[in-house]
Amino acid sequence: MYTSIRFTFANISTLTFRRNTLFVQPLPSEKLTAIDKMSMGVIGKIILSFPTSWWNFTDIVSLFWTKSDRNGLGDDIWMASIPGITEPKGCRNCMTLWTAGDATRMVETLPEDVVKAKSMDILRRFMGRNTNIPEPTAMLRSSWYKNPFTRGSYTYDNILTPQYPNAREDLGKPLLDSAGNPRVLFAGEATNPQHYSTVHGASETGYREAMRLLNISSKI
Repeated sequence: MYTSIRFTFANISTLTFRRNTLFVQPLPSEKLTAIDKMSMGVIGKIILSFPTSWWNFTDIVSLFWTKSDRNGLGDDIWMASIPGITEPKGCRNCMTLWTAGDATRMVETLPEDVVKAKSMDILRRFMGRNTNIPEPTAMLRSSWYKNPFTRGSYTYDNILTPQYPNAREDLGKPLLDSAGNPRVLFAGEATNPQHYSTVHGASETGYREAMRLLNISSKI
């Protein structure tokens, strides 16, 4: 006998904006309340590839701007919101500039040549005093916020979350049919009460729901 069970990994932003169209039947109020008690944040990356590695660090370079430097940025104030630079694992000649929040949203709207030029301005400002920094051979940037299927990177607790401490557990509960059998299963980092906002937290929930499916398959 065949049956129908669905998994959803839709994140909070997608569930928020498409709650009335994503499911044939409306989500129960418990789910809607859980969705409203969390928020979606966004982290971004600007990855630059160079012909060779011209730097001598392997950890992180933190960037600190003076007030006068920030005031001189004008419309490019987002540059001062880049907190640090790292070398991505597995790419010795690559460098990652991290963005967060509004700076990430801004970067995703700018033309690629502008992002590349401003990123190089940052590198030369902070790391070019005694180094002749070459132009990058390639650039790759994330677009988690613009992507209509993600609209962000991770969930976080907002000021409403403490009023509903079981929000993540409730979001992770399956929807049941009239016989009490799970039909729609929910996974993703937002449904992990302990390790939300993380990749391993998302993986744990996928394993959780896979085990749930295995445990109930013989009963349906």
